[in-house]
Amino acid sequence: MEALFIYLLKVSISTIVMYLSYHFLLKRYKQFSFNRIYLLLVLPLSHIIPLIQIPVKEDFSTSTVHISGINSIISSSSEIIQQTSHDETFNWLFLLTLIYSIGIIIGLARFVISYFQAYKIYKAAERNQIEGQTVYLSEKNIRAFTFINKIIIGKNILHHPDLKMVIDHEKVHLREKHFIDLFMIELLSAFHWYNPATYMLNKATRLNLEYQVDAKVVEKSDMRKYQMALISMVSDRMALPQFTELNSNNLKNRILMMKSQNTSKFSKLRKIGLLPIFLILLAGLSEKTPTIEASDSLEKDLMATETKLAKANSSNNEITTIDEMTRYFSKSLRYPEEARKFGQVGSVTLYFKTNNNGKLTGVYKAQPSGKVYYYPNGSLKRDPFKYKDIVIVGFVSNPLEKPILINESNQHPRLYEECKRVIKDLPILNIEELKGKTVEIEFRFKLK
Repeated sequence: MEALFIYLLKVSISTIVMYLSYHFLLKRYKQFSFNRIYLLLVLPLSHIIPLIQIPVKEDFSTSTVHISGINSIISSSSEIIQQTSHDETFNWLFLLTLIYSIGIIIGLARFVISYFQAYKIYKAAERNQIEGQTVYLSEKNIRAFTFINKIIIGKNILHHPDLKMVIDHEKVHLREKHFIDLFMIELLSAFHWYNPATYMLNKATRLNLEYQVDAKVVEKSDMRKYQMALISMVSDRMALPQFTELNSNNLKNRILMMKSQNTSKFSKLRKIGLLPIFLILLAGLSEKTPTIEASDSLEKDLMATETKLAKANSSNNEITTIDEMTRYFSKSLRYPEEARKFGQVGSVTLYFKTNNNGKLTGVYKAQPSGKVYYYPNGSLKRDPFKYKDIVIVGFVSNPLEKPILINESNQHPRLYEECKRVIKDLPILNIEELKGKTVEIEFRFKLK
C-alpha cells in the first residue's frame, strides 16, 4: 500500500501542476477546443506519467550495500531507508487506506446517484419535437440539460420567449459530445477526492465547455439577446454533478468571455510553453530504472583495483570501530557480474577468526571453535539475530531486455567467492570486542 500512496502523491502533484499551467497560460483566451482537449487529458496523463519507466545510466557501483540496523543505505546513491516498527507502519497504512476507501465510496455513490436521478427524469419525461429537435419534456421544475444523447427540458420553460436559443445551446452540447468530458472528470474525481486541484479542474472543465457552446451559439444569434436569455434562466437550475450548473459566478464569467477579444497573438507561444512543463513532470515523477553497463573485463578490473587498494590499506590502516567495519564492507562488496547475469540470488554465511592483535587468521564456511561475535549487532549471544545481516542489491544490466530468471540458492560459488574476497582483504581489526573472537556474517544478495 505504501507504493500506492506514493503513486497517488505523484498523480496529485502532476494534476496540480497541469491545472496551474492551464490557469495561468490558457484560461483567459478563446481557444476552447484546445483547452477542452488539454483539460480532458490532465487526469489521464497524471495517472500515466508516474508509471512511465525511464532507463537511467547511473554512475555508481553495480551493487548497493545495506547494513541492517543502520538507518541508511551506504552507497553513492544515498538512498534513505526509514526504520519504522511493523505495527506502527501497519496501523498508519490501515488508517490511510480506510480513509481513502471511504472517500472513494462516497464519491462513487454520489456519481451513481446523480446519474440515476437524471435517468429517472428522462424515463418520466415525454418525448416531443420542438424547433425541429427531439426533446424530452419533464414535469419537474428544471432548466434544460443534456443527458448523454438526450435533451431534457422542464415544462416550466416550454413557453419561454427564448426557448429556441436554449435548445440551440443544448444542441451544441449534444453535437460536441460534452457528456464524455463530464463523465470522465466526475468518475476520476471520485478517486481523487482529497486533491483540491481535482475540484478546480472539474469547475474549469465545465466552464470551458460552456464557453465553447456560447461561442457557437452567438455566431448565429444576437449576443445581447442570448445573454439576457441566460440571465433569465439562472433561477431554473438543476444542480446535479454531471450537468453544467448555471450560477451567478458562472454566468458573469461567460458574459465577460463572450465580450472579450478573439485570441491573443501569443497563443502559439503559450501552447509551446506547456511542453517544458510536461517534460519536467516526466523527468521528476516518472519511474527511474538504473541501467548499468558492465562487461566481465570491466568487473574484473574493478575488483582487481579494489583488491589492491584494500591490501594497500591493510598495511597502513586499521579498523578501530564497528562503523568503520561497516563502511569497509559497503565500499568493497560488489555483485559479481556473472552472478547478476544469470539471476543468482541467495545468502552466504561466513565466519572469520582474529588473533589477539585483531589480525585475520582464517575464513570459514562452517562455524569454527571459539566464541562467536554476531556482526553487526554487537552482541556476544550465541543465537544470532537473523535479520541483522548485510544486503547486497544488484541491478539488472538493462530493464528493457528479456527479464532475468531468478535462481535462488545458498550455494552459488560466485557469491561465496565475492564474500570471501572482501573478508580476506580486511585490515587489522583493532576492536577490543573482536580480538581473538570468531565473527559470523550473513550476506544476502538480491537483484532489482
